[in-house]
Amino acid sequence: METTNPTNQEVLVRASCFLEEKQPKLGREECQHLVRELMLFKNQWTLSQFLLNLRQEATVTFEDLEPELLRLSEFEPLQQITGVAEFLGEEFMVTKDTLIPRPETEELVLKAQTFLEQCPVGKVLEIGVGTGCIILSLERLVRRHHYKGCDISKEALVVAKKNREKFNLLTELFYSDVYSNVPPEKFECIISNPPYIAYSEEALMDESVRRYEPTQALFAENEGLAIYEKIANRLEEFLTDSGQAFFEIGFNQGASVQRIFREACPNREVTIHKDIAGMDRMIIVSGKEAQ
Repeated sequence: METTNPTNQEVLVRASCFLEEKQPKLGREECQHLVRELMLFKNQWTLSQFLLNLRQEATVTFEDLEPELLRLSEFEPLQQITGVAEFLGEEFMVTKDTLIPRPETEELVLKAQTFLEQCPVGKVLEIGVGTGCIILSLERLVRRHHYKGCDISKEALVVAKKNREKFNLLTELFYSDVYSNVPPEKFECIISNPPYIAYSEEALMDESVRRYEPTQALFAENEGLAIYEKIANRLEEFLTDSGQAFFEIGFNQGASVQRIFREACPNREVTIHKDIAGMDRMIIVSGKEAQ
């Protein structure tokens, strides 16, 4: 009796069921999503191409997917398995040494983009670049400024430099513990998505985050506020009078981070901004003339 090869849809169903059986905590919907994304990556397909080929003979087999499925069942992030994460429509290299870019951080970049499109040519600094997705995206979006980014992790800087090379950009990347190696100059824009999770909240984090993402990029002392305090203490030294600073925050940190920057920068307006989900997500420190 002649046997027929499975279709892409049949591979999707089998692989999803296998993953759910191996790791029930993921849930059926998440398993289907992860397998679909893995198949997209393996085939180098867009979602439209995947849907068009769903009932065609499978281009990757279950056996092709099994090693990655086993890693997913151990909560390893898909982005670390594939080595790439999407951010503002582009793929950035990621490793175990870098925080995986999040969709909410895209909103921070877009806020800064709006400001940079309106201000005179100047210098832009990111503190804690990780993959480089923030500062490199800003250079891609608004080319006329001069961009610099620093990180305390030399391993993360290696990744950021590879992403810079991929996009053929000019951002200067260097090692620095916050301002320790930042040149004594003024920046029109300072931006950061620093570690802001309290160590007391570690048990509440997703297992994939706890086990696989770099602790140094996630957690901070003083209930997650320590890095904001360090940045705020010298912000006036590095920010032009007309400049603005943009910071991602935890959903429950708005008032605390706002107070830190108001005390450090009493002549500037410090505002809390919500993300698309309606959660406090950003602090913006405005130019002195905004007061």
